[in-house]
Amino acid sequence: MRGFRLTMLLLVCCALAGGAAAQESLTLRIPPHVPTDLPPGQALRAPPPEQTYATLRLPRGVGRVPAVVILHSAAGVDGRGEPYALALQAAGIASLELDMWRSRGVATGPASGTTQRGSTPRFLDTLPDLFGGLRALAAHPRIDPQRLGVMGQSFGASMAVLAATEPVWRTYGQGGPPLRAALALYPGCYRFEPGGGSARFLTPGFPRVPLLLLVAEQDDYDADGGASCRTLMTRPSPEAQMRAMLHIYPGATHGWDVTRSRTIPEAGAARGQGGLVRMQQSPSTTEDSLRRATVFFSEQLAAR
Repeated sequence: MRGFRLTMLLLVCCALAGGAAAQESLTLRIPPHVPTDLPPGQALRAPPPEQTYATLRLPRGVGRVPAVVILHSAAGVDGRGEPYALALQAAGIASLELDMWRSRGVATGPASGTTQRGSTPRFLDTLPDLFGGLRALAAHPRIDPQRLGVMGQSFGASMAVLAATEPVWRTYGQGGPPLRAALALYPGCYRFEPGGGSARFLTPGFPRVPLLLLVAEQDDYDADGGASCRTLMTRPSPEAQMRAMLHIYPGATHGWDVTRSRTIPEAGAARGQGGLVRMQQSPSTTEDSLRRATVFFSEQLAAR
């Protein structure tokens, strides 16, 4: 708790020092949120680090604004999240981009685009980072705690989908700020199919909040032209389907918004069978995904 109070004091002081006209970008250390009693199916393999590094970007002004937590891919913070943060900032929406690897000692390589040492945590192991980030945003004097969202890319996209499930929310969301919307960019949807590692989280009410999936037709993780993601978004009840939105980019590959095109070996490729994953940079697809992300959060996080 002492660390959390110190972090919040830092947030307040930096916000006041910035002044009304500043467009702020601050590096913060956020304490994770770990519930007292985790259900057996959500147990952590290892306790999270005491803090998660994050970049907070605030739009100009003095009033309270909505905010979005941005979750990186397995490659870590590699520049992919920043354009979305800047687009949201320009639209009057704050963002908190988490670096979930730094405190865990997980190194990433710019040449490969994937982790080089240490094991990548499971999605469940990093949920405390996400929900710690939401609580930190809710405590910030410039943030409206009733207008929070989450978005993620690849690894982070699967976390965003999990955040939109009832079981995860019952575990992590109780006593914290509400989540209004979630956006997932090129997730591995096969993991949520029957028999998949995350399928048990999909109750009939999924998604519990508006969820937008932006998907690559040529994604080498699902390797099915988007069929797994279509299934994921058509499984919910008729009422829940009103909250499920999907757009598939024809011809796009996984990671269309990377800063440099590459092909990497991945154990999770081909629906977990392993293989190569193409990441072909596509400026037109990136431009459209930036637009859709900004419009989505502007609509879903609008004042009510």
